[in-house]
Amino acid sequence: MSSPCIPLPLKTEHSARDRLYWNFFNMIPFLIGSIAIARDSLKWVAVYIGIALFFFLIIEFRFACTHCLYYIRSKGCVKCMMLSGVPKIFKARPGPHSPFEKAMTALGALPMFLFPVYWLIRDPLLLGAYIVAWALFFLTARRYECIRCLNFECPMNRVPAGVKDEFEKSDDRSEKIELSGKELLVSGSGRCSSFKMEHKFKDFLYWNFVTLTILFSAGLAIGISSTGWLLAYIFTVFFHFNVLEQRFFCTHCPYFPTEGKKLGCMMNRGWPKHFRSRPCPPGKFYLAITSLGFLIVIFFPLPWLLEEPFLLGTYSVSILLFLLTIWRYECSRCIYFGCPFNRVPAEVRKEFGNNGS
Repeated sequence: MSSPCIPLPLKTEHSARDRLYWNFFNMIPFLIGSIAIARDSLKWVAVYIGIALFFFLIIEFRFACTHCLYYIRSKGCVKCMMLSGVPKIFKARPGPHSPFEKAMTALGALPMFLFPVYWLIRDPLLLGAYIVAWALFFLTARRYECIRCLNFECPMNRVPAGVKDEFEKSDDRSEKIELSGKELLVSGSGRCSSFKMEHKFKDFLYWNFVTLTILFSAGLAIGISSTGWLLAYIFTVFFHFNVLEQRFFCTHCPYFPTEGKKLGCMMNRGWPKHFRSRPCPPGKFYLAITSLGFLIVIFFPLPWLLEEPFLLGTYSVSILLFLLTIWRYECSRCIYFGCPFNRVPAEVRKEFGNNGS
């Protein structure tokens, strides 16, 4: 089957949704650290906030951001996904970072990350949540933003070399920055990103890591009160994803009829196939059954979570991040057009159908 391309442009500008999503994501570990410190002293919370602001607005601004193309091309205030609207208080410095600038950025970041650890180690649950929150932030940025970012000097940048060269050969970079980005598309070929025709093992690892943050907080809340209900919750989750969802939803998915007797999707990779493939969109009844199963899984732990406010917050935020991330970055590339969350444009779906074989 051929795979027409969905444009995945270099990110020439960041939207309000980008800024809201990434600043919300970035605030989570800071909130966890602040909660741990606030149990001891609000004054130390103020110190923690001051350290974070000093790093982002002075150290990072001066030694890292001034080399970023988003910073260089911004006028008056910075226009990036994290610090948008902040005045440019340092002059732009096009070109690579010096060893001194790299060292200053790294040394400046360490106090921000390590400052709350003294309080976090008193509560292993908060410490674990803090580590997981930062891990999810960096993993998500690396997977979905670093592959499109114009900040080629950043050590995390993953834009293919061919695309970088094409961009840098342009005679008028300022014009490139102001365009929508359709002229520079990213993929292994350096031109565009295809539909996601298959999921790799690293996709499975990432999405199951995200999912486990949801299930762990729910399971912990239930397990604190009752081992029996915890086992019932585990059975409910297993039955929904391995039986109910597979029968009424997954069997209609184009990713389902892969070779072998095991699934190869990003969520249930390696699980055995219990049902035959049904190559047609799922009907309303099938979608209703699947939705009902999801609702049961989501609301099952709620009575126990209400008794554990921190776990309730972790559970709610984890679900929100899961839905926002998959909707923003996966649903626009997915070939399962029968899914109600699919965001592939209608004209691209039509082109895919015309070129399919």
